[in-house]
Amino acid sequence: MLLLLAAAAAAAQYKWVEADGSVGYGDEPPANARKVERISAGSGAAPGADGLAGLPFEVRRAARDFPVTLYASVGSECLPCNTARSFLRSHSIPYAERTVSTAKDLASYQALAGTTQVPALSVGRAWLRGFEEHAWLDALDGAGYPRNAVLPRGWSWPAPVPLTPPEAPPPAPAPAPESEGGGY
Repeated sequence: MLLLLAAAAAAAQYKWVEADGSVGYGDEPPANARKVERISAGSGAAPGADGLAGLPFEVRRAARDFPVTLYASVGSECLPCNTARSFLRSHSIPYAERTVSTAKDLASYQALAGTTQVPALSVGRAWLRGFEEHAWLDALDGAGYPRNAVLPRGWSWPAPVPLTPPEAPPPAPAPAPESEGGGY
């Protein structure tokens, strides 16, 4: 029981106000901290209330300040897209994936990214077009994603979402009104 309590305490994260008015975050607030607030560690699985609950503090902070979005095509025909997904997962980077698979998606993607080449990665406001491992590592390092992060057991990436929402089917035609009078 004591081991479980110690593990829970070690996983606790805090937010506080420093003497100079700046906000600090960490495992243990300083003795002179004001407005100390414990940050919930969450369940360890995304999506949570904020989609980042349970992630290590450094990963959670980087993901909040510099969210990562992968723009890719669907299926196995795009080898660079599959390589990009594997790269992000092997480096424990929480990311959202937007798929480019229809003509409408492609037009929206070209307006957004300035290219039709996939994959592309946005890290905060920075864009990287095409998969280039060293450039992607540099961008993630600059955003504060730790190189040796380990995501909690059971954490999963959200499912890919089409870049543009699918069009709703047209409404079904209203049934014809029945005539009165029987018509025998």
